Amino acid sequence: MNHIDFTLILSSALTPITLISGVGLLLLTMSARYDHTTARVRQLLHADEMTGGTDPHLDEAIELIFHRAELLHKAILFVVLSAACAGLLVLTSTLGAIFGLDLDTAKHVFLLASVAMIVISTAYFSLEVGTSLKALGISVHH
Repeated sequence: MNHIDFTLILSSALTPITLISGVGLLLLTMSARYDHTTARVRQLLHADEMTGGTDPHLDEAIELIFHRAELLHKAILFVVLSAACAGLLVLTSTLGAIFGLDLDTAKHVFLLASVAMIVISTAYFSLEVGTSLKALGISVHH
């Protein structure tokens, strides 16, 4: 394999590798928010036990934060699947370049799947942020 072939392989894998990096930052942000929501639910459940479960505002806050955790769980799932598709795209690009195979259809499918899953993940993340604002509103008014 000569230098030109290596450059071709590297350049064809560069875009999906960058995609994986961006997806990793999304995953880091989402997992930090998920950790916060689960900790907050535990705090509110403890406070609910202390009051004997008689505060309807507390119950509503618990439900909203639990709903946030569910939305974040789905967002994280799709962003991880996006990273997996991007990884398969790197693999497909590299194998195609090394063995001289025409794997353009597979590369297009993996790229489309990866981007579509980022869009779905972002939609769930946006819903979670909206729900977070609603939960914050309950806390402020309480």
